[in-house]
This record gives sequence, structure tokens and C-alpha cells, in this order.
Amino acid sequence: MTKCPVCSQTFQKGDYQALAKHLAQASEKNDPFHVAWLQDYVPMPNYASPDFLNHLRDFFKISDGSLKSWIATKFTRKFYSEKPHPFIEAMQKPKKSIFMGYGVEYYFFLRQKIKALAYVIAKTDKDDVQKLEAKIITPNIVYDMKDGNSEIVLLFKMYEGLGITRDSVLASMPLPPTIYSLKVWNSIAESDHWLETMAALNTMDLFYCSQLKDFGAKLPYFSPTVLDNEWIPDSVKHYLKFITDSPNEFSMESLDLIEKYAKELNLIEEVQSSFMRSLDAMDRHLQARLTRSKQYESK
Repeated sequence: MTKCPVCSQTFQKGDYQALAKHLAQASEKNDPFHVAWLQDYVPMPNYASPDFLNHLRDFFKISDGSLKSWIATKFTRKFYSEKPHPFIEAMQKPKKSIFMGYGVEYYFFLRQKIKALAYVIAKTDKDDVQKLEAKIITPNIVYDMKDGNSEIVLLFKMYEGLGITRDSVLASMPLPPTIYSLKVWNSIAESDHWLETMAALNTMDLFYCSQLKDFGAKLPYFSPTVLDNEWIPDSVKHYLKFITDSPNEFSMESLDLIEKYAKELNLIEEVQSSFMRSLDAMDRHLQARLTRSKQYESK
């Protein structure tokens, strides 16, 4: 099925004319979510124009036949382009408050990611997919506080180094943009095909992938000089080293599996739609990290 990348309304497979009509009508009604998506990805002065359909088809076209490249390119343009996402910019010369806001809001994303990938394991019968997802989530479910291979353990230790208690994080609530994003990811995991869940959540490990420079990334996730900065606690450095080393192997392996099964199961359009929904959700979540950081700054 062709699916709206904003609201997931479905149309016949390959019916981009119906999708274009749906998006144009939403734009005419000034629906803020559809309008924002259109302005970000297919900017045009008039969506009633016949040219809109061609632009929309071009956006979803996989020109080199590689869904993996299409996803990596779209991800890079969203977060690592000439005008990078404000959170990525902030990570080049971070203040203590950036790490604090990052750590607290990210905890809620990590919990949702673990839950969503568990859905993938439960829904699929593909051994290679189950093994990969189990490899990613098991260290974050079965762990002790001495475990150096668990992201959630290193995240808890980062809190301590920043002067935040673990209990205060567990007792807190995510900010509204993160709540919105968590609902999007949870909806995809609960209601959509398991491969769409992979497209929505596994692809977010691309943030840490060194190979993004091959797709046009202008910046790393954080400046390497951060690791030489004396004021940054060792627990923060250990966490940053871990996330940029460990998920590198998973992100590209995930893309390979997503492409393999999207073609095998004829789910390319569904994967594209759910991936785009996740990009928007992640954008909102990153903004929440910055907002949380400003809250710590003002204290």
C-alpha cells in the first residue's frame, strides 16, 4: 500500500495521485502536520499544481534501486545537511546542560525503542531479524550496574556524573514533544508490519554511524574534541564512546535486512512511509532534548 507519511492513511499500491490529492487537500485545510511535512520535504508555492504529483513521485523514487541508500540519504539530509539539526549543532560544542537534557529525554526514547524491537521479535519468523533485534535489546533488559556493554547502564552512570539521580529520572515525565513521538513509535510497533517498526526504530541508530559521511553528512554526532574536554565527566565520555562504537555495526546491518525483506515482502512503500513518520517523530524528540537542556540551564 501507498501510505501517507504523516497520518498513515492508505491508498492502493503505487497510487501517488491519490496521495498527492490527499496531501493537497490537507494543505488547503491548513492541517499543521501535513503542511509542515510538505514544507520540509516537497516545498512548493501551490500544491494544487499538476507538478506536485511529479515532485512527490520524485521524492519517493529509489533512483539507484537501493532502499538502503534512499533511507540513509533522507536521514542525512534531515539531520546532517549543510543546515544541521539544532541538536546536532549543539553537540559540537556542548554545555553541561545539553548532556543533562539529552540524557533525561533520551531515556524515554530508549525504553520505547526496546519495547518496539520486542514487538519485531514477537511478530516476525525471520531468524536473522530476531537475532539482530535480540542482540540490540538484551543488554538493556538483562543487566547489572557493572555491565559495560549495556547502553542503559552507561546512561545511568552518565546521570551520576552530571549530578542527576537515577531515581529523579525514573520519576520524571517526558516533555510533550517526546510524548507525541513516543505515541507515533508505539503506534507503528503495535499496529503496523514488523518491518515498518524496524524502518522506524532501527534506522535511528544511524545517528552514530560513521558511514553517513558517504551520504553527505557534514558533521559527526558530536565533535571528537568533546572527548578531550577536561570539564566533561568520564561517565559522559564513556557513554559517547559506547554509542558511537557499538551501534555502528547494527545500523547498516539493520538497513541491509530492511531492504532485503522490503523487496521480498513487497513492502517498500510501507517502509518508506513509516521511516518518514519516524524522522518527524525524532525531530520533535530532539527539540525536546534542547528544551529540557534549557530548563537545566535556568536552574
